[in-house]
Amino acid sequence: MQDDRISIQHNPDPAGIARTPQDFLRQLDGPTLIVVDGEDNDRCRALSTLLHGNELSGLRALHGWLRRGERPRVRMLLFILSVSTALADPLFSHRQLPGERDINRCFRPPFGDRPGRVAEQLLELLEEYKPECMIDIHNTTGMNPAFGVATHEDPAHEALVALFTRRLIITDIRLGALMEISRPEFPVVTIECGGNRDPAADRLAVQGVLRYLQQDEVLQLPAAGLHLDLYHHPVRLELSPETEIRFADEPDPDADITVPRHLERYNFGQVGAGTFLFWLGPRGRSRLRLRDASGAMCCRNTSTASATASMRPSRSSFSWSPTIP
Repeated sequence: MQDDRISIQHNPDPAGIARTPQDFLRQLDGPTLIVVDGEDNDRCRALSTLLHGNELSGLRALHGWLRRGERPRVRMLLFILSVSTALADPLFSHRQLPGERDINRCFRPPFGDRPGRVAEQLLELLEEYKPECMIDIHNTTGMNPAFGVATHEDPAHEALVALFTRRLIITDIRLGALMEISRPEFPVVTIECGGNRDPAADRLAVQGVLRYLQQDEVLQLPAAGLHLDLYHHPVRLELSPETEIRFADEPDPDADITVPRHLERYNFGQVGAGTFLFWLGPRGRSRLRLRDASGAMCCRNTSTASATASMRPSRSSFSWSPTIP
């Protein structure tokens, strides 16, 4: 398996595609671009899935669609990159391979390591094919509702997200993620379909992918308008690498941070100041950093996290997930 080069397939025979997603991945020669001709090959769209090896909703939707042999409205570029990560033991359990960078932090220089080389090739292929837009499909580790993430707030980005969900985070944080290559003439959005163990996330991915593949126009909002819940200026709650974290319903005396199992109930909900979120041990405060887009500390640590872990100014909200996106 070539792990640092993107292989290209054209119009694969549906009858030759394996029955299960894992066997389908074993048929691929490492990171892969599948090009499928459409009804209008003068136009082109791109879709990426499985940047992380434990986020399968997009892969399952794409695998099912390829097996049905349907023809898309326009030519499609279908990127499936973290094949070896997904197939590493235990199956579908690794976000990235141990010791490697997260590939969704590699879409800006340097490109010197294996994930960086794969990311750079994807960027070169986009430059070659010049798609009109791109969607990158993910799952969250926690039980979140579906939401989109974009770096631009305009009708094209909103229309892409609305194919899947009515929640949209407009972020000014830059980490080297794929969606950060977006620009007004080439909108790119991330779709978080929901939790990576949630069957509803798989269903949402199937429905959204079909709209993206079949609709003639995906960059225009309906003439009657569309309601979206918009969240602006997210901040990152970061933990230092040496942090000892536990998930339990009572504080662990050996942990820096103990997270109660019910914390996810606050995701995308209203969180008032002073709301208890988790316990901090004696070293807990020194392990936490809450940073804004500039990288600056945006508040002081306190003994309980509260609505400072929110998105502003659209509404006060909280979302707990170890990584987004």
